[in-house]
Amino acid sequence: MKLKAYLTVYLALSLTVLLALYMALLAGVKKNTIRMEEELALDTAGYSALAEYDQELLKQYDLFFIDTSYGGREPDIAEIGGHIKQYANKNLENTRLFESRLAFVGIQDAEVAADMGGEVLKRQIIDYEENYFGIEALEKLFGGEGLSEAGKMEEELFKKRDENAAELSVQKPPVKTVEKVRYNEESGGMEIYEEKEEVPIEDPAAHVNELRKKGILNLLVEDTAELSEKKVRLEEYISHRGSLLQGTGILQEKIERHSFLEAGKEKIFLNAYVFQKYGYYGHEKENAALDYQVEYLLGGKATDTENLKAAAGKLLMLREAANAAYLYGDAAKRTEIAAMAASVSAVTFAPYLQPLLETSILFAWAYIESIQDVKLLLAGGKVPLLKSAQDWRTDLESILNFAGTSADGEGTRGFTYQQYLWALLFFEKEEELLFSMMDVMEMDIRTTAYHENFRMDGCVSGFRIAAKFEDDSGGCSFLRTYYY
Repeated sequence: MKLKAYLTVYLALSLTVLLALYMALLAGVKKNTIRMEEELALDTAGYSALAEYDQELLKQYDLFFIDTSYGGREPDIAEIGGHIKQYANKNLENTRLFESRLAFVGIQDAEVAADMGGEVLKRQIIDYEENYFGIEALEKLFGGEGLSEAGKMEEELFKKRDENAAELSVQKPPVKTVEKVRYNEESGGMEIYEEKEEVPIEDPAAHVNELRKKGILNLLVEDTAELSEKKVRLEEYISHRGSLLQGTGILQEKIERHSFLEAGKEKIFLNAYVFQKYGYYGHEKENAALDYQVEYLLGGKATDTENLKAAAGKLLMLREAANAAYLYGDAAKRTEIAAMAASVSAVTFAPYLQPLLETSILFAWAYIESIQDVKLLLAGGKVPLLKSAQDWRTDLESILNFAGTSADGEGTRGFTYQQYLWALLFFEKEEELLFSMMDVMEMDIRTTAYHENFRMDGCVSGFRIAAKFEDDSGGCSFLRTYYY
């Protein structure tokens, strides 16, 4: 009996330990089950919040962003937390395994489209283009070989043009001696005497230089009455607003995915996106606030007409540089230019002015040819970057009385208006370009229902939250990141 008593005590003690262990395990299972349930509810809520992406932004621009105004007047990033809390608690109510609720959600970090100079927006655009096109296909499609380098010749040539004009403007008029006749009172007859007179310097390029100061659209478009008259209030859009909502920048690091791309190739992706999603002269986007949207990216003006004028002005500069470079290399045309300059300098008794007049005439001729080039581009033709004699369409005499003519020639060789716009976008600063792109996005999205106050700086593509649950086990805390 004594032995049995010892066994009973031992068994009782063992059962107590086992029961304690079992209860501890049971409590752990319960706590972990509650934690798992809360974690699943939170993740479901987080992804549900991402599912509230703005559908118009996706439809028009293939971008995934949450509009944190949710159709209201002002965006508020903290609203995302309220939506997550609502979703999570609804999920927990439906499971009914344990009593639990999400008591607190705080937004710790957020990716806003305008963060880092528009880098957040740019990353989504590049992701989209990587999946839509390959880099080789883009280069072939837009034929940008040589165009992106074209701007490098402008600075040197225009510096020479401007220095020549400045030097010509300060030249003193030549003086010549002329014979005149006057009455001599002493002799009572007429006498011949000599007098020195200034000879005006007549620059054959003067007419063209005056044209540079005037509006150019009348010279480039057959009927300006057909141009779009749409206009916007610039102060309402992101690049002109005084204060912007700011996030904390990119949450997920994607640099590794783009490490093979040089900056120029990223710009190719960005430009490709522009021409897929934005309208421009001759290829206007339907129901858009502005018709000439790519031109807005280049001009940044409030009206379509002003933006087309700004883009055309940049095209003229690009073409003038290329045409001047051609004239410098064409011996026959240089001979024509030299002959005109020599005749003018001979008439003015100032042979020393001939080199200055030659340069002035050369750039005037290049400008007249450039007007014809841009007119042809706007009419749907093509213009080669570097011309041959067969591509040249104007004669030297046209600089004396040019008033604008029809864009003659077939224009079947070279680059299109779209491709020249592509080249001009390469010269734009990336941050300014991205914010101008967001201007246009705001313009277009605001024309749709329930988006009257849409703002790109209220659009979020990712967020990090801190969440605190209340439950029977003492509550759980989580730090979670969600992004597209």
